[in-house]
Parts: sequence; C-alpha cells; structure tokens
Amino acid sequence: MAQEHTTELRDLVAVDLFYMRLLEKYMGGPVPVPAEISAAPTASGSNLAGAIDVLRRYLLLLDMAISAPMVRDALKESTEHSTAVSLFRYYLFKQNHSESDRDKTDFISTYLLKHPAPGCGRPAPQPAGHSNEAYSYMFSQKEAQDFQAEIERMLGVSTPELPPEHQQLLREFQYLHQEADEFRHFDQLMDSGILQRVRELKTQFGCSFYNPRVLAPCAVYNVFFGKRFDDLFREAAAQIKAFAAKVQQEGGSIMSRVDGDVTVKHLQDVEEESQILKQEYGHAKEHFHKVSKFKKAVDSRRSGRPSAAVAPAPKPVAPTAAAAAKGVASPGVQSLAESTRVAPAINASEENKIRGMVESIRNFVHAADPAAASVVPMRNKTMALTPGELEAFKADYSSEKSFRADFANMLTYLVAIHTRMQHEMEDYKSKRGSAYLWKPHADALAYLMTAADRSLKEAEQVCVVAGQRGLGEKAKALHVTMEKVRAQISAVAQTLQT
Repeated sequence: MAQEHTTELRDLVAVDLFYMRLLEKYMGGPVPVPAEISAAPTASGSNLAGAIDVLRRYLLLLDMAISAPMVRDALKESTEHSTAVSLFRYYLFKQNHSESDRDKTDFISTYLLKHPAPGCGRPAPQPAGHSNEAYSYMFSQKEAQDFQAEIERMLGVSTPELPPEHQQLLREFQYLHQEADEFRHFDQLMDSGILQRVRELKTQFGCSFYNPRVLAPCAVYNVFFGKRFDDLFREAAAQIKAFAAKVQQEGGSIMSRVDGDVTVKHLQDVEEESQILKQEYGHAKEHFHKVSKFKKAVDSRRSGRPSAAVAPAPKPVAPTAAAAAKGVASPGVQSLAESTRVAPAINASEENKIRGMVESIRNFVHAADPAAASVVPMRNKTMALTPGELEAFKADYSSEKSFRADFANMLTYLVAIHTRMQHEMEDYKSKRGSAYLWKPHADALAYLMTAADRSLKEAEQVCVVAGQRGLGEKAKALHVTMEKVRAQISAVAQTLQT
C-alpha cells in the first residue's frame, strides 16, 4: 500500500509529536531533537521527499524506545482522533513490521473502533458482556464489516484479498467469541490460556494482520473480550474483599490461612479493582495473576474442599455407548441434561452455536471454489461433506415452506450438531484434568447428545416422508448423515465415561 506525500508528511509529524510527548513523560524532561527533524514539518516542493525520508528513519529509531504497552497506556489518556488515525496509517504503511508494531497497531485499531470519527455516523460499540443470552457472532461480523469500511476510508487505498489460509484463520474468532462468553469466573479465564492463544493466532497472520479484513474483526473481538475480562475481574476482586471482611467481622485473624499459603491479609491487601485496571500493563498483569490465585483460594474455602491440585473434581456420569448409539438416554445423560433444563439460557446458547455452525459452513460452501467446496476447514482439521450434505448447504430455501426446505434444514442441522459435538469433545478432553474447566464442555455435550437424539427421531420421520414421495436417494443421503451422528454420540458417551 502506498501513500500520498503530503498526507504522509502530516502523519509522520503527528507520530513524532505523539512519541515526543510520550518520551518526555517517561524521561521527566525535554528530549533533544536534531535540527533537520525540527525543520521537517515545514518542508515543501523538492524538499518534501527528503524530509519524509529523514522523519521515517528518525521514527524507526524512536520505535525502539516506544514499547507497545507505552502506546496502549498513552491511548487511555486524551488523544485526538486525527493523531490516532496518523499513528494507524504510519504502522500500516511501514515497509517492514516488527512484533511490537503488530501489538501497537492492534491497540490503535481497537481504540479507533471504540472512538468513531466525529460525524461518521457509526456508533461506538457497546458490548453487553454476558447476560445469560448467547453472544451474537452475527452482530460482531456486521460490526467488523462497518469498521473495515471505515478503515478503508482512512487509508484511501483498495484492500487486497487475503490468502485462503488466512481467511480460514479468521474463522477462529467465532470460536474465541463463544469461549469467552462461556467464562463464569476470572480464574477460569486466566487458566484457559485464551490470552496466549489469541496472541498466537494474531502472529500466524504475518503481514496479513495489517489488512483491514483482519484488523476489523480483531478489534471487535478485543472490545468484546476486554469487557468480559473487566467484568469478571471486578467480580472476583469484590468477592475476595467481601470474604476478607466477613472473616474479620466474625472475629477471625487476618493472618489465618484461607488455602495453601494464601492468608486473609493477602485478600485484604488486594488493591481496588479500578486502580489495578488503570495501572501500566506490566504491573497490572502481576495483579491479575494474584487475583486469579486468591479467587481460587476463596472458592476452595467456601466449598469446603481442598484445592484442585490436591483433589480433582469428579467427572460427570456418562451414558453407556450402546445406549447412546441407540438414541436412548441413560440416567447419566438425563442427570446431565437436567442441569441444562434448569437453566434454559444454556439451551438457547447451544442452539445459537448450532445455527452459527450451519451459517458458517454455508458461507464457506457458497464462497469456496466449487471443486473444493466439499472440504470444509475447521478448527484443527477439515470436514468432508457428502454430496447430499453439500447440496443441502448450497440450497437456499429460506423463504419456502416445503418438504425440500425441511429436508435441507434437517440435513444441515445434523451436520452442524455433529461438528459441534466434535469441537466440544476436543475441548473437554483438553481440560478434563482441571478443577472445573471441563464442566461447561461436559454440560454442552450433555445437551448436544439429547438434542442429537431428538433430531435423529425427527430425521426418521423425514426419511419416511421421502420414501413415500419416491425420493429414495434423499432418504439414503439423510441416513448416511444420521449414522455419522449416532457414531459421534457413541464417541462422546465413551469419552465422558473415561
């Protein structure tokens, strides 16, 4: 991407002023500036190219002194929108990018999403956090599309297409949104490793990270996750403080142990959450890990059980493989499913994810090369669609009330629920050694098995109607998918038993 000279000089001057203010704050005084740099802002005509070259090289030097957390913390203060846009363009148009540049660009992109340009008409995002309703990934996609259009207007250049492998990487944000929405405790979030996984995902984009098609969804995710992180952190800090106060009110010593080496005094000395969230990132990070540790100690004391490292939580009771394969719910599945019926929001969340999976696969099938559309890239592998499944995802019967619409809907739903069970089973396996991180995935699997069992019964009726109408091939296609779902139910049941 190239930039017009006058605009580039203006951006470089704005970046230089931003850097200087930042360095003066950290150094506690003025920073020596070479004469040719001081003269650069007034350059014109034949001197314009030379001034730009000097400023570029000088800013490369300052880049080494300005860390990404410094930029992040500076943006929390009053920053003019035009300055943020100049910083944004400066990083995007750089010929060579460092890892620090990626983080700085990520911070500025998120800032610009949260602070729309005056008069642009785009509202600032208002993430609701978790409210017992499934997070709308479709809404986040619309938000990303609007922000991508705004970025393209800022840059004034056309956006290049992404390589196919990076288009696939973007799909990971759907799963990250869902995972973040399912966290109920701050220590859950910290133990999940999601922060590092997101960082690694952004690194995998390489130079494509600076493409508006990547920057926009990254910024939308950052805003959503940031709200979820802050809410859970505040909740954890408040519970820690409340527990410490209760112990003291009941006459307990502040030196008494809560769990392991954690004492009541440790809980009492936790800083106010608002102050921690305002701190420089390096210092705040240490507090985040402390609060996570203290929250586990409080939960352990309240539950009257030893910490997870001493006594792992029991695994859920699973149905026998034979019962699951036949579609008959054993008492184990019913007991797990009961918990989902007690909380209808869990059902709504799971159904939303199944519908989201249908749309995700359908969007890929419509956008992919017809010759490769049957091989759908998923999280850690690919999924092969049968010819009947591929035809169902290609069809658009959304406005119809017909048998062919019912047939396509049933087939796509079964494919989606089969895929959802695979994903949840992988997540459950990776977390079943933890104290409670396995529980949301076990609950999800319980619901998915009962939903799959219900859908298989409905699918049998669709097969009967297909046979009555002389549509034997369609009935066979549906039976193939039904057998895959039955096999997946059996695999889930065996996994929950081990």
